[in-house]
Amino acid sequence: MFASSNADRVVTMVIPEDPPDDMPLVFFFHGLMDPGSTPTPTEYMASGLGLQAFANRTGIAFAVPQSDVISRAGFTFFMWDVEDSESGDMTLFDDIRACASQNLSVDLKNVHAVGMSGGALFTTTVAGARGDSLASIVEMSGGSDIDMLTFDTPLSAYYTPAYPMPALLIAGGATDTWPGGGLTLLDFSAATDTLEGQLVADEHFVVRCEHTQGHAIPLAAIEATEVWVDAHRFGEPSAIEASGIDGMDEFDGWCDIAN
Repeated sequence: MFASSNADRVVTMVIPEDPPDDMPLVFFFHGLMDPGSTPTPTEYMASGLGLQAFANRTGIAFAVPQSDVISRAGFTFFMWDVEDSESGDMTLFDDIRACASQNLSVDLKNVHAVGMSGGALFTTTVAGARGDSLASIVEMSGGSDIDMLTFDTPLSAYYTPAYPMPALLIAGGATDTWPGGGLTLLDFSAATDTLEGQLVADEHFVVRCEHTQGHAIPLAAIEATEVWVDAHRFGEPSAIEASGIDGMDEFDGWCDIAN
């Protein structure tokens, strides 16, 4: 439990068993989940993605916070506040980052935001509001400026990040939709295209990847994320932008540099 904005929030921290000095800090924002079937989404994602083994191997510290539960269009689910850029969820991001800097040996110039689905949409919001605190972002099935039934304003409205924001944007093709089952309220591939165009127009470095496994996190996305995080640090040129992605196995055949 973590106190933030006068409320108790759930946060799963995954720390290397042998923590190095100046660890990268990676926020992972989970996607939409049914609280009935997945009541502890942070534990579910940390376990499902093997984050402890990932942390031990790479020396990365992971912060996996839990969103609140909302109800929309007959669905009840865990979901981040992607309408308000200064919400309690954004304060939670600030508080975790500050706490980590005080209690763990993390490098505040090596903080990254990674999200899946609704968590990727929140990553868009964080990038626009906290561009001065992120070395890079990774979105898996995310996007920006999404018109959605029952919401008054577009979800994940795009605001130009104030600092260079290297972005790895991943989507899952024609079946990367929500809620699925023949009903499409949100097309994540199209929403990712929107965000790609906005970031490129604002001269941010973007690598765009498209797999064919729908609304999922394939192994290739995890491998590409590891390389992406390792290549970026706040205030320094992107190593991937400098070298290009030709010959890099993690991006070969399914990713392109956006322009």
